[in-house]
Amino acid sequence: MKAVVLYYSHKGKTAGLAREIAMYLWSKGISVSLSSISDANLERLPDCDFLISGCWTCGWFLVGQHPHKRWKDFAKQIRGIVKTERTLLFTTYKFRTGSMYACMKRAAGIPRSSTVPFIQSRTGFLTDSDKKVLDRFININSIH
Repeated sequence: MKAVVLYYSHKGKTAGLAREIAMYLWSKGISVSLSSISDANLERLPDCDFLISGCWTCGWFLVGQHPHKRWKDFAKQIRGIVKTERTLLFTTYKFRTGSMYACMKRAAGIPRSSTVPFIQSRTGFLTDSDKKVLDRFININSIH
């Protein structure tokens, strides 16, 4: 199994979470490619089993949260390369994530009716519940 973890980070917290995700997947025996969106090798995407992508939460404290424009532009560029059910989104935040999940899905071209796993972190570190989300994600998709 192969996973591609792509992120856009501002101050390093999102990069840290992406590394934590990549290391956790690697510990489960998955071959992982980790990179920022600016260094992404798009040729790896069609052959990957899992796409995990995220960015930090922009917006005004408690309202108007949204993905950064660079991540949204990148998400639009890679739409449809990896199946929705093999995609997981993540974000880091300072106060709240607000509408990040819906905004990220929209930017990635994921239909409103589709549910994709979503990890959100205030600290940039994986929690036990985040690891359970990742376990369910890889276990469900390894069956198909």
